[in-house]
Amino acid sequence: MSWPGGSSQPRQAGLARALHDFADATDQAVRAWAGELTMRQALDITYVLTDILRLLGTTAGRLSRYRAGSEPAPDHGAGPDQPDEEIARAGASISAARAALAHLFREAYRASGGWPEPGGDPARDGTAVFLAHLLCQRLNIAGEPWPELSGTRESRDRLVEALTCATDGLAWDIQNLARDAPEPMHTGLTEALAHLDDAFAHLREALICSAKRDIAPSGAGEIDRNMRLAIPLPGRARALRARNARSAPHPARTAAADFPCPAAGSAAMRSPATAPAASPAAAPWHPSRRSGPKENHGHHQ
Repeated sequence: MSWPGGSSQPRQAGLARALHDFADATDQAVRAWAGELTMRQALDITYVLTDILRLLGTTAGRLSRYRAGSEPAPDHGAGPDQPDEEIARAGASISAARAALAHLFREAYRASGGWPEPGGDPARDGTAVFLAHLLCQRLNIAGEPWPELSGTRESRDRLVEALTCATDGLAWDIQNLARDAPEPMHTGLTEALAHLDDAFAHLREALICSAKRDIAPSGAGEIDRNMRLAIPLPGRARALRARNARSAPHPARTAAADFPCPAAGSAAMRSPATAPAASPAAAPWHPSRRSGPKENHGHHQ
């Protein structure tokens, strides 16, 4: 990967690669999480999701303080069209998504017999849970201590684009996990999904704001229109809520419909899912692999 800003940027390049690798890995999880899961598997995945969202939120926070070129430190009250302000809002949305899951499932974990074991084991936990741990491992670099980030605007924008890809891919995964989940798991996952849709919108706005910097108003309008067409808003949570409102009640795809599940029988709850994974409802946006939004089977609104 060529990286603007010279030799001082290799670590930022590594973070961008990690975010893109994470986004690529969500293509596997989006299928596995649509399959039949036990309640324990769904709980384990959700627990790992809170760690993933913590790392993505940390990354957004660092990017919101990015010192681009000779610009002064970001002033989040400086006015409209500030990329750093939009990135900060995206970070707040990611944190809200994490809170929607962490608060809901804390008691469920205590009742279900313990916390998932680190790393995940496909033979013990099933592929779906293992992929959740794999996604989290892709973001290990984001949990390391970092100095304040600085570089060129192009460097920041590449990192924002990579974070957008990662957030988008994870949101499609969560949509599939939430699709047939029992209550209150469905509500918590759908709330987290809505916050990730908000994060995507703010990151998109940050990229648009940055692209229009130093452009005359006549040209800025065209850039704005073209980028909004190239990066459409997904509207996943709205579509999921509308689908569920239209649908007749159906059996939950998780093995245990009660929530939280009892501590007894935890070994049985850990048995791998045997049903084949369903096709993904939609695919994530990956501008790093092609220009414009990836084919999404009609789910962008």
